[in-house]
Amino acid sequence: MQHSRDPDTVDQPAKIAIFAARRIHRHYANKLISYLKHAGAKDVSILWYKNLWHSPKWIVYLFTISRAPLLQAAMDYVRTKQSSPASIATGGKRFYLLLPLKWLEAKVLYSIYFYNLKIRNISHLVIWNGLKFRQRIVVAAARDLGIPSLFIERGLFPGTTTLDPQGINYLNSVPRDRNFYAASTSNFEPASCTEERPEALPKSYIFVPFQVNTDSQIVLFSPWLKNMFELVQRFSEAEDSLGDNMPHIVFKPHPECDQDYSALINKVNGSGGRLHIETDIPTPVLIGHSDAVCTINSSVGMEAILMNKKLITLGKAFYDIPDLTLHAENQRELEKALSTVDNWQPDKGLRNSFLAHIRDGHIVPGSWQNPDDHHLDSMATRILSFVR
Repeated sequence: MQHSRDPDTVDQPAKIAIFAARRIHRHYANKLISYLKHAGAKDVSILWYKNLWHSPKWIVYLFTISRAPLLQAAMDYVRTKQSSPASIATGGKRFYLLLPLKWLEAKVLYSIYFYNLKIRNISHLVIWNGLKFRQRIVVAAARDLGIPSLFIERGLFPGTTTLDPQGINYLNSVPRDRNFYAASTSNFEPASCTEERPEALPKSYIFVPFQVNTDSQIVLFSPWLKNMFELVQRFSEAEDSLGDNMPHIVFKPHPECDQDYSALINKVNGSGGRLHIETDIPTPVLIGHSDAVCTINSSVGMEAILMNKKLITLGKAFYDIPDLTLHAENQRELEKALSTVDNWQPDKGLRNSFLAHIRDGHIVPGSWQNPDDHHLDSMATRILSFVR
């Protein structure tokens, strides 16, 4: 059921709520509030997820909720669990009983969040990520109340933070139309790797980073590669198909993924073929000495663009723009990209314009995890640019 804010409050001063589902979020919000008030915000509060259920009045909204987004959130949560190390190790264990429980939880959370946003007359919501289970529910409640959300996430450039009015990753507001990016006067010098090439690396190779199997980038935005085991299998099939035309491929597991890849590493590295899994060389070094990078939709893709590397994307990525990247969404297209990338070059002018647009319109300097005064002041200013 679609609702809207009380028309009598539309012209009232903005009432900004910062939703926090982790202590680090709440700690950051407490710092940010003083900067927002100093910048002119009249009413800013924190919605700490543990403190929102106390009033029983939210129960009435259990009977007036929009069901489809909540069911989808529950289904995606279950898909995330099915991508966990334990599930993959047992051949894809199903979580049938979990779905109705998560759907019920989604409906309860929606009612709680809807009630609290409505009773406080919140006009704007600031939230981290927006794709995790709780965050998706509060964003759905805000949307049904006509409350715009602003999404915080790690920045698109190293050492920065994103604040986006549309979403994060593939859902962000970065234009995908190649024609949007007119010629830019900016000239972004490629980031460089100062470390010498490790002896373990092939003379020529494409770097392919693993991603976390349970991350939303894979669960939601990777239509044909459901985990990193499938990723390696697809490259193995490409090697069988391309033969001597197959470039050397260097994979690297994601440092934050707890999946056990030991058997896969032994199998790939012991095969004597053109595939290799590296575990010790730093990612920036692997990018810097590569001929190209191939990723599903990792932030490594942005690092590759900053280093002016050729880039192949395999999933839904916001930086997947014709002439900026090559794209493959099935096995045939992957093999074509691998066999042609050596003779392809990204459009330099498009790269400069794309990076300039991100720098000027999509990032805040500094990291939200370790904010300094300049970062907090810049973040407050950017938030209020969307509120006013």
